[in-house]
Amino acid sequence: MYNHSRLAELRMPILCRQGNCKASFVKIYNLLRHIESYHRLDNEVQCSAVDVQQQSLQACADDQDLHDVSDSQYGTVDAISVQQSSDTSTVDISHNCIDDVHTEAVSLVAALRASSSIPYSAIPAVINSFNHMSSSLSDFFELIAESSLLEAGVDSESALSVMQTIHQRLECSHMPLDFLSSVYKQDAYFKSHDLFVKPEPVCFGARYESHSGTSKLVYDTFQYVSVEQTLKSLLQNKAYIEALLEDHVVPGVYRGYADGECAKLHKLFGNPSKFSIMIQLFYDGLGTTNPLRGQNTINNIGVFFYTIKNLPARYNSCFANVHLLALCYSEDLKKYGFDPVLEKFVHEINLLQNIGFEANVGPDGERMTVYASLCQVTGDNLALNGLLGYIESFSSDFFCTFCYTTQEMIQKHFRDDVFQRRTITEYEKDVKKISEIAGKATKNHCRGVKRDCALNRIDGYHVTENWSLDVMHIVLEGIIPVELSCILYGLCVECKLFDVRLLNDDINLFWGTMTVGKDEKPATLNKLLEPGQGLTPSMKAVQYWSLLKYLPVIFGKRVPQNNEHWNFLLHLCRLVDLLFAPRVTVGMIQYMKDVIEDHLNMYCELYSTKWQVKLRPKHHLLVHLPAVIQKSGPLVGMSCMRYELKNSFFKRSAHTACNFINICHTLANRHQQHVLYSLLSSLHIRDTVVVGRQTSVPVCMLAYCELLCAEFGVEATDDVVVTSKVTVAGVQYVKNNIILLDVHELGHVFGRISTFVCARNDEWYLVVEVISDDKFCSHYHAHAIAEVKPPAYKLVKFDELIDHHPLHCCTVNIGGSVVKLVRLPYHIFKL
Repeated sequence: MYNHSRLAELRMPILCRQGNCKASFVKIYNLLRHIESYHRLDNEVQCSAVDVQQQSLQACADDQDLHDVSDSQYGTVDAISVQQSSDTSTVDISHNCIDDVHTEAVSLVAALRASSSIPYSAIPAVINSFNHMSSSLSDFFELIAESSLLEAGVDSESALSVMQTIHQRLECSHMPLDFLSSVYKQDAYFKSHDLFVKPEPVCFGARYESHSGTSKLVYDTFQYVSVEQTLKSLLQNKAYIEALLEDHVVPGVYRGYADGECAKLHKLFGNPSKFSIMIQLFYDGLGTTNPLRGQNTINNIGVFFYTIKNLPARYNSCFANVHLLALCYSEDLKKYGFDPVLEKFVHEINLLQNIGFEANVGPDGERMTVYASLCQVTGDNLALNGLLGYIESFSSDFFCTFCYTTQEMIQKHFRDDVFQRRTITEYEKDVKKISEIAGKATKNHCRGVKRDCALNRIDGYHVTENWSLDVMHIVLEGIIPVELSCILYGLCVECKLFDVRLLNDDINLFWGTMTVGKDEKPATLNKLLEPGQGLTPSMKAVQYWSLLKYLPVIFGKRVPQNNEHWNFLLHLCRLVDLLFAPRVTVGMIQYMKDVIEDHLNMYCELYSTKWQVKLRPKHHLLVHLPAVIQKSGPLVGMSCMRYELKNSFFKRSAHTACNFINICHTLANRHQQHVLYSLLSSLHIRDTVVVGRQTSVPVCMLAYCELLCAEFGVEATDDVVVTSKVTVAGVQYVKNNIILLDVHELGHVFGRISTFVCARNDEWYLVVEVISDDKFCSHYHAHAIAEVKPPAYKLVKFDELIDHHPLHCCTVNIGGSVVKLVRLPYHIFKL
């Protein structure tokens, strides 16, 4: 077999086929060990029961890549299977208690395995420690029972009979968690769960490796997680189905992908008679090792995620609702390209789109056919161009995935309709020319197209109609640092209004009083670089966003009115507020086109003429953003921020596991263990209110007693539960936070959180003190608020909030008077 393997004459994976055995292996060593352990004809392995044998074979097949499992461990699993299939006629109340212990143990182990910071090798020590404690307690109880019987005067023969019964019933408590005492047993247990979706290895290709003068054939593989199996496991949760069926379509308002033109014109998504699931695909590269160490790129991986766009936005930002599609080595992607991974995905999506699968997803739980298809692909600019088959150099012409623009054109034209759009017809011409010029010229692309993308074989999808751009990389990590460097250079160096030291001191002083977003504090700035060179040091996207949001509030008092650099900063704030709006109207899209054109013209007049700062390719992508919203909904729905947060799980897991033999296999399995725990714990439907320290007080002791009596129907002498801090859907609300209550033609209505209260219905409410919007201070780009006298209180549910973000109220001295300012995170309007 090894000789055949070296000659590439073996078809992987290898099937066992011993009798009815269906186990498969990608290594000959694992196959031989399996045959030695399970198909010998001696008495060392007990295989008398057919169900036990099948269970063992399945467990072995699930762990085909584990090299550290001994034969004795296989035998232990067999013994456990026999024990689990034993006669249940002797089950009594003690066994029911043991079942409760087993349930708690499974929950504990699932939680430990779901954590990316805990190595699997540490979990058996916890289980074995519990087993020893349980065994010691059982022995102690037997000794106490025996001595108590003898002290009570029971004769020795009767006491012996009773002790034998007690010992027999306590026997199951000596090692109650033995079925989870090793990593192998835990793997076998959890992988047999109905909700567990196992990653499958898929072959890229074969190559030869030489070790100690011997050459052998090695198969390059990637880990793939079935979309259909993932959807089936998700649709077993009733709350998840209800979330999918939520009607969140408002005429004239774009709230998600379903409101865009692409979804309405799609032959599947636009068909109301079919239950269809819209999939958004994401790709990015990920480093799993320390980048400062040698050969750090060897274990770099490519990650493919996806989300379900049918879910409301409050769920899709959840960590558990970002699903894994594939993991592969970056070096393999460079060698074999994206096609092997995408072809596997395309084949499955075409089946789901045309055939689908059956699930109980009807309004009353009836069985229906579920269809699914790809709606859009997102990623940062480099990854998106590479995945879709476009050039990955943004310093050359034809870098845009929407139009045939050049570097010269992006410096002059700032309207979308000026540029020639890419179409399917033109794309096919470009692909045809690529094959004609192959090997005849040094250029490897035709008008930016390098190759035909495999995703084009999905019915209803084409890369030229992939209306998706990542606003996080384009704006937060691209345009904001470049333009802020120009603005701060102009204010500090040209106008000499303040210096970097004062800039950092005021930022530190401001963030010292922050009650919201303290972890988003910008880094301390170094010496300002030349305009257009960006800020140093580099920061995270949320840090750039926070710096832009609060810069007008912090330094507005130091800048005179009508300063050209300050006006450009305020215009940038207005533009970013529009781009990050979670809800957009048709009028906002038209207004956004004018704002973008004005902003780019202002940038050129201020900095291109004076300091020869050119517009960057990301400035050109701004021009297409209004059209992207019209086609695919708000830009926050295709932001990479939620996907980038998911990468932290794999980085921590890689550092914890420290096993890079097959890091893709390790990380894929650890991720699916986390997915199983999320499904068991319903983490993907996060409507639960997490409450801090709470107290029970009489209603008459509260300043808003009359409000609670009227709303809850309680007496003043009744008690209610109050607290000062709660967390809902990952957002923490604390007493004295500011929230937005209403938006109308005359302004905004804010509220200061007084407390959180819970009455008889176990539902938590916010008690807020109403604050009026005095005026909008354009120089500070913030709302000035005024207290309402006497205090007016209001009871608000969490799902009634116009926006879920708590806000910070800061105090500023304007013209000798103290003014309280509130900065909204983005443009908000009431439906």
